[in-house]
Amino acid sequence: MDHDITQLSTSGTNRSPHFDDSRVNVEIRLACVEDGLENMGFRKFAGYVKSIYPDTKVAYVPTGNLRSVIKVLTEKGAGKLTERDVYKVAQFLAGGNVVGISSMTQYATTVHKIIAEIRKHNHRAYIIWGGIHAIIHPEDAIKHADAVCTGEGEFAFKNFFELFRKGKDYTASPSFWFNRGNKIIKNYNLPLMTPKDMDELPPLMYQDDELVYQGMELKPLDSKEFIKYTGLSYHTVWSIGCPLHCTFCGNTKFIAYDNAYRRLRHSSPRTIIEEVKRAISKHPYISTVLFHDDSFLALRYEVLEEFCKLYKTEINIPFCVFGIIPNYVREDKIALLLDAGMNRVRMGIQSGSENILEFYKRPTKLRRIKEATKIFNKYRKYMIPPAYDIILENPVETEEDTRATVDMLYEMPRPFTLNAFSLRIIPNTQMAKDLEKRGLNISEIDADYFTGYHRTMGNALVFALTVWKIPRWLYKILRKKIYPAHAKQQYYPILFTLCRAAYYFKRGFDHLRFMDFSFLPGKPGYFLWKIGIIHLWRRFFLKRYNLPKKSLEMDQDKSIN
Repeated sequence: MDHDITQLSTSGTNRSPHFDDSRVNVEIRLACVEDGLENMGFRKFAGYVKSIYPDTKVAYVPTGNLRSVIKVLTEKGAGKLTERDVYKVAQFLAGGNVVGISSMTQYATTVHKIIAEIRKHNHRAYIIWGGIHAIIHPEDAIKHADAVCTGEGEFAFKNFFELFRKGKDYTASPSFWFNRGNKIIKNYNLPLMTPKDMDELPPLMYQDDELVYQGMELKPLDSKEFIKYTGLSYHTVWSIGCPLHCTFCGNTKFIAYDNAYRRLRHSSPRTIIEEVKRAISKHPYISTVLFHDDSFLALRYEVLEEFCKLYKTEINIPFCVFGIIPNYVREDKIALLLDAGMNRVRMGIQSGSENILEFYKRPTKLRRIKEATKIFNKYRKYMIPPAYDIILENPVETEEDTRATVDMLYEMPRPFTLNAFSLRIIPNTQMAKDLEKRGLNISEIDADYFTGYHRTMGNALVFALTVWKIPRWLYKILRKKIYPAHAKQQYYPILFTLCRAAYYFKRGFDHLRFMDFSFLPGKPGYFLWKIGIIHLWRRFFLKRYNLPKKSLEMDQDKSIN
């Protein structure tokens, strides 16, 4: 069967009626509720929909300015929309006959409120929930929306919408769940897009007629508004898919639907180069391109070689690679990318404990992590200190596990920086199921951990070690005060805040040391571009770090010998 039907208790819920008449002029309104504008999946989807239905209205709803230093340090006020914000966004969306909302799981409650408000303004609006949360937790999304997109949305939406606007039965549309009063219709997912499909999609770009919610109103997403959220950077993604199966990651849901998601799919190097060129043409202040692929270095060497040749010839501004798995770090690939202009990397290490890595089902050994960090350290004079992702707080960590992570950071080759996260337990992931089997209350853990880091000695040391090489005798003393986050222990709020502030200062200094302004928030960055500093940087200072390929090859030879 193409679909199955299950019961859903939604009695009394005001649902949009099924449209039986032909509705040729159906207006589509789309919105993405996110941290900022770094939402490549939604941008790809919205661009495709607009290419087919040009009258589609698109809005981005940033949940807060996470670049605010005060908010970051205090962890207050970020990621929230007020009731008035919810009202304004819902009012805009209610103007459409078909409404599409995309969000991550941490904003699901906000989307619940937006949907409820939409129904007050327009009870006939047909509401579709897509994005990461809808795929990971469709059981929640379908309680509020009329339909949920459970897979890649581009072709799925087209199939659905053509039936919808013609008044035909759309409830067999693949990659969708449909709410039919007290029943849910669950359809199979379409096959994943092929590289050819990805080449044929419109370029990943913000359009001139798109909107952004800012200051209690929806404003045109021009360069002035764009730069407030992205700074001097352009965010994109080239490849889709991840070969790993980490239990804490939402990708496990994609893989559950189709194991082919573990294979990397990507557009041609020419396609991604043209996308970046268009972005720079529209926003000439862009000084860095950020690739958010899940596993950039898993791409074949030949593919990377072609990309690097085109990038160096036709773009020639620095770029960052954020999706790096230690297993795929190879020195020849690093040298190739550095020669093309890569000046920053971000790699996931997650933990310094073999037990916790095994708990995450992450097939990366500590030995491989150390090898990868040594490779990056070898080329430290050519790029900003590498950033490593770690998960600080896990409810099953033992004292030995927590100390092992800090020990790894202490011994790691310097310099480096960190992207440290409190464990976020995403519903319906293998992680959530594993913790529930252990008898842990997921909602209590998540509510506690997502408020921010615990001000413990262990967490203070994590940030301190990115700034200072603490004498070993002192480290041994402080190490005895490291306990897992869930254990009863003394808090050090002042020490923690000072260490974290020093960490941010050091991180900013590292960027400036390499004449990289991409981290700057909107107005300061725009000012530097306006007075010509960015142009000066491109013209003169980049020569200092644009290392000739011959030098890289010499460094490679030294390491081999």
